[in-house]
Amino acid sequence: MAHKNPWLPTRSAKEQFNRQATHYDARWNSWSAETLAALVRLAELQPHHTVLDAATGTGFTALAVAPSVQYVVGVDVSEAMLEQAARQAHERGLTNLEFLLASVEQLPLPNDRFDRVTCRLAAHHFPSVPTFLQEAYRVLKRQGILLIADTVAPADTAAAEWFQQVETLRDPSHVRNYTEAEWRQMLHQAGFYMEVCEVKTEAIPLRFSEWVHKAGCSADQIAQLRPLFESGLPHRAKQCFAITATPEGDITFAWPRVLLRAQKRNGAPIFSS
Repeated sequence: MAHKNPWLPTRSAKEQFNRQATHYDARWNSWSAETLAALVRLAELQPHHTVLDAATGTGFTALAVAPSVQYVVGVDVSEAMLEQAARQAHERGLTNLEFLLASVEQLPLPNDRFDRVTCRLAAHHFPSVPTFLQEAYRVLKRQGILLIADTVAPADTAAAEWFQQVETLRDPSHVRNYTEAEWRQMLHQAGFYMEVCEVKTEAIPLRFSEWVHKAGCSADQIAQLRPLFESGLPHRAKQCFAITATPEGDITFAWPRVLLRAQKRNGAPIFSS
């Protein structure tokens, strides 16, 4: 059963997430499986663990960890995605999951409840990552572990600005990708001790045609985006993202990813104002 949180993103953001739900198919999930395998490896899950999957979407991560732990709670702002997640859990016969309609910036959950909090390929949509990190800190047990996997902005300013431009044009719910240095600072300020920070730049090719399909882009959006991958492309961006034209007229590219494991520190966090 879904429980509503009164603090949710704007209607336009929710509509975007609901629209995207129909495009999260097995082909796209196979691309994102690499980050899932790495996250599960770092999580070191135990049968007695309780896990919160923040921005669970269609439940890809929650469904993967459920067989290894005692209980999983998945939260998301999209009713359509949560419906898919619940349906898949039922089809797999998994009964140790609960899905809540809620914002990660204001979780309707008690303090010190979870052994692990996971968040995969979603943080770049959050209106306030620092607020999410504060909430993750609050709901984690003493010495609990936060695990984050997301696309990451390069240190090169021109490439990062191009990255922000194309992601925002493609998907209005996109807020921002952060650099590795920014992640380190935000986690420290939220009260976490960084145990692992892996930036993966090896190519896992995406196709432009599939990338715009997943976001439900209009013909006008696609017409604006394609030139940015061709004539409007900074040299460093082409290198950073391995952008290549294919013989059949498509474009392939690869977004770098960051994988983070951070432990809740003893004592009070250093929340920024």
